[in-house]
Amino acid sequence: MNRRQYLATGGLIAVPLAGCTTVGGETRLTAGDVIEDGGSVVLPFSENGEDVLRIQFQKQFTGDEKREYYPFFVASWQPDGVRLDSLQLEFRSPPHTAGFSPAGISLREDAHAHKATLSQDGDNPSTTILDMPDTTDIGHGSVKVDLLLTTDREQDPQELWIGTEATLSTDSFWGTDYSATGDFTVEFP
Repeated sequence: MNRRQYLATGGLIAVPLAGCTTVGGETRLTAGDVIEDGGSVVLPFSENGEDVLRIQFQKQFTGDEKREYYPFFVASWQPDGVRLDSLQLEFRSPPHTAGFSPAGISLREDAHAHKATLSQDGDNPSTTILDMPDTTDIGHGSVKVDLLLTTDREQDPQELWIGTEATLSTDSFWGTDYSATGDFTVEFP
């Protein structure tokens, strides 16, 4: 039996939950407080105190010296039984407003790069979008994308705003579908 089809024809109604919103079987999650640890930043999403998704940003360089390129990765983690279906990341360099050049983001040829596309936001040309519209064939494991940031020599340190949007689903018959949104800012070097 197709759970989504059954639930859609079963006439689900909206159910309010503490800390999230459920509409038609989908729970909307917003990120909790950012967790910083050295070169790592984690954006946590939870429901009723239980982890549903973590988006991790990790610098892949050491030291505070200026560089031409900064390698980093963005990865997801979700518990057993929760599957990441899609992930979209938005990148903006300051001043984070339209009319400025987009962040100098490029994909590296490893991890799950074959699932991702990079583009410039048509409504806001200062935004670079990384889109992974279908991660279902990756399975239940983490999704990892290796990226490079090209430096802006005018700024020291250089900031990068990262916005996330994800959709997730669970395996159980009475499981929940999730949408998760959040953002954070990191500094380079």
